This record gives sequence, structure tokens and C-alpha cells, in this order.
Amino acid sequence: MKWQQVMTLLITRIKQVFGLYAFVLIPMWVMFFLNDTVFFGLWNIFGIVPRTLDVGSMIGVFASWTMHGNFSHLVGNTLTLMQILFLFGLFENNAYRTTLKLIVASGIMTWLIASPLTIHIGASGLCFAMLGFMIGGAVFARRWGYLLACIVMGTGYWLTIKQGLIPQQGISFAAHFGGLCAGLLLGANSKHRYTKISNRY
Repeated sequence: MKWQQVMTLLITRIKQVFGLYAFVLIPMWVMFFLNDTVFFGLWNIFGIVPRTLDVGSMIGVFASWTMHGNFSHLVGNTLTLMQILFLFGLFENNAYRTTLKLIVASGIMTWLIASPLTIHIGASGLCFAMLGFMIGGAVFARRWGYLLACIVMGTGYWLTIKQGLIPQQGISFAAHFGGLCAGLLLGANSKHRYTKISNRY
């Protein structure tokens, strides 16, 4: 690539980063404050209820990442996502479509593997799905940008990742583990699509 092409690509990816911030974070914050002031907490009843086929649980599969129990829960997931989305926006070719796939895949995995008669809310499943996607892309699809991203995330978040994968009271282990597995599978299968796109340059 020529220097001008590199700069054009970098500017495009930086724009994608800020687009992802708006795409993911704005709905989280808007729904939190709407839930707190307009819906009086009722939005959170649509969380994921494992292996339940009612309308509420199906909404949760697609939208549980916009549901948070309290402000600290929202802020914690926001700070984590800001860093993950930055790396994701830099290295993923079609970040918006992939993000939607990860939202749905992590929701479905949580719905499948979580304990019955529980309800699961929050964006941490998406966080782990994105991490899994980058790990899968680095290890199985040999996407070297994601290898760098994994090193960066591993350095800063290895303890958080480790703790998130240990079952704890009040923490959705199923969302964390399910999201990670869903991300790994999608990341590993991104090799063929990425190769086709890369061949155009």
C-alpha cells in the first residue's frame, strides 16, 4: 500500500470506531435512562430467560445488552466496551454487521446454556463475544491485527477475563462463557470472508 492509501484506510477506520461508539453505546445509555425515568424498571424484565419461548425472552436475546441493573453496571460495561470497540473498529472490515452477529450469537448462547428460571441482562456477553471474535480471528483465521489487539486486551484485562469466567453469585457466567464461545466460532469462521476482501487490495 502507498502512504496515501494507508492514511485513507486509517481515517476510515477511525471514523468506524466513532460510528461503533454511537451504534453500541448510545442505545445502552438511552435505554438505561428511559428505563429509569419512563419505564420504571420494566425494560429489564425482558432479559434473557433460558430456553423460554415467550416474547420477553426473545426480546432479551436481541436487546439484553441495553439492559443494566444499576449505574455502576452500565459504567463498567461502557468503559470496557470503549476499549474493545476501539480495537474492533480499527481491525474489522465490516464492524457493524459483525457486531450485530455477535449481539445475536451471544444472546442465543446465553439462552441455550444458562440455568433455568434465571434472567440475564447487560452488555458483558457482547464484551466477551467481541473478545472471542478477536481471539478466534487471531488464532484460527491468522488475522494479525487481531493478534495485536489480543495482546493489548490481554495485558490490560487478563484478570477481568479470568474473573468473568469463574461462576459467581449475581454475575452471568453463562453470558460471559456463551459470548466468548460464540465470538470464537464467528472469529474462526471469518478467515474465508476476510481473505476474499483482502484479495481486492
